[in-house]
Amino acid sequence: MGPEIIKCELVSHPPVRFIGRRFDSYPNWSLAWEGNWFEQIEQAGDAARINDESYCVLHGFKSLQHVYYLGEFFTEGTPAPDGFDYVDLPRLSAGLVYIKGRIDEVYALTAPSQREAISKALQDSGIYVPKETASHGWISFERDNCPRFTDADDEGNVILDFALYL
Repeated sequence: MGPEIIKCELVSHPPVRFIGRRFDSYPNWSLAWEGNWFEQIEQAGDAARINDESYCVLHGFKSLQHVYYLGEFFTEGTPAPDGFDYVDLPRLSAGLVYIKGRIDEVYALTAPSQREAISKALQDSGIYVPKETASHGWISFERDNCPRFTDADDEGNVILDFALYL
C-alpha cells in the first residue's frame, strides 16, 4: 500500500530552544538510546508545546552545511545539560503532515528527493510551501511521537509527524 499522508495542518511555535546533539548527516538514533540521551535532555526543564510528547530531529543549514539535531524542543532560554548542544529558533511556522505507514516507508517519504509529495499535500490543503529554504535557515523537523510513532497498529503501521518550515 505504501505511506499515506493522513492529515495536514499549519503549525507555529514561539521562539524555542532545541536541545540535543548535532550531526552533519541524519542522526544515529542508536547512539541516543545507548547513551540514554533523552532522559538526560528531559532534565533540562519543560518541553515546548511544539514538541508534542515526541523525540525530534531538526534539520537546517549552518554556514552553508546541512546540520541535524537529535533531541527535543524546549521553552526559550532553557539551559542545555552538560555535553549537549542547543540551537535557538525564532518564531516560525511550518506545514505539518502526518504520514502513516511502515517505519521504512514513512521515513522514505521524508527524504529530500521525495518531498514533492509532502509539498503537494500541503499545497492541496491550502498551505503555501516556498520552493527555496527560507532565510532563517531551518528546513524541517520530525516528531517521533509517543504513542503515534512508537506503538505500531495491528498492520505494523506508525504515524510520523513531519514538518516543512515555511
